[in-house]
Amino acid sequence: MAISGLGGDELFGGYPSFRDVPFWVRTLAIPGQVPALGDLTRLLLTGVFAQSLNPKATGLLKYGGSYAGAYFLRRGLFMPWELQAVIGAEIARLGLRRLNPIRHIEARLKPKPRTSFGRIAVLESCLYMRNQLLRDTDWASMAHSLEVRVPLVDVKLLRHMALVTTKRRSLSKHLLGNSPRVPLPRKVIERPKTGFGTPIQTWLQRDTRIQQWRRIPVLAVDRCAWARRWAFQVVTA
Repeated sequence: MAISGLGGDELFGGYPSFRDVPFWVRTLAIPGQVPALGDLTRLLLTGVFAQSLNPKATGLLKYGGSYAGAYFLRRGLFMPWELQAVIGAEIARLGLRRLNPIRHIEARLKPKPRTSFGRIAVLESCLYMRNQLLRDTDWASMAHSLEVRVPLVDVKLLRHMALVTTKRRSLSKHLLGNSPRVPLPRKVIERPKTGFGTPIQTWLQRDTRIQQWRRIPVLAVDRCAWARRWAFQVVTA
């Protein structure tokens, strides 16, 4: 059996989204309310910088002014206007109409948390941790007959810590590190955040069975993120 720290970033604000999303909302809330300005800006930027600009950058003004839209930018792999070139116009149209991603994200914020920290914590917990991280952990652990426990994903702990993290966010990691009877060493508490990598990018480059992405121009460009290519492979498998 193994113990995982999954849920800690959602509880203690460890993701960049806790910083980026509120900043985008504060900066773009007013210009984002101007009708059609976001779409017009996107069309102009796409026309001028089609080959060099990140697709998310062209949607910043359209989506960045609300928490649902800004979170969609932060976590989304494809922007709606890209899908036609990836999966076809009809499937993209039906999928967007059925899912309606912005409305789906907004529904997670009801009732609306009072603080920006609380809103991002809810979105990360409901949409990223629950839908992806917990599933990935279960898939990977069961593949190796390993039982994983996630003590930070706990309702009682959340209720207790919510009062602390929303008011004293900068101290939350130190509070966690000092909570054992023998506190963790300072160098552990203040160690820079590190991620956990998977070899999917290598698979996509070496395994010819999963290289259908090469025939899609927006996925074949060198600057394309591996997660976009992997999502396409999963959908079209």
